[in-house]
Amino acid sequence: MANYAEYVNGEKVIARSKADFIRLAGIGPELAEFLTEFVKKPDHFNSIPFERRREIENQMDAVLMSLEQW
Repeated sequence: MANYAEYVNGEKVIARSKADFIRLAGIGPELAEFLTEFVKKPDHFNSIPFERRREIENQMDAVLMSLEQW
């Protein structure tokens, strides 16, 4: 797992589990569930309605932008 850390009240907090990493990365439960399913069945993405795909893409963009700030 990547060494992803966050500073909370001036103290460094390190992800020690998958759940910690997801929380620290700012990934919400809905996006985390989608990503877990996507890893299992990537071809499922094409069957999702366009509007839903756009929502997922926007959520992923927000997470990636927050990671760039580190």
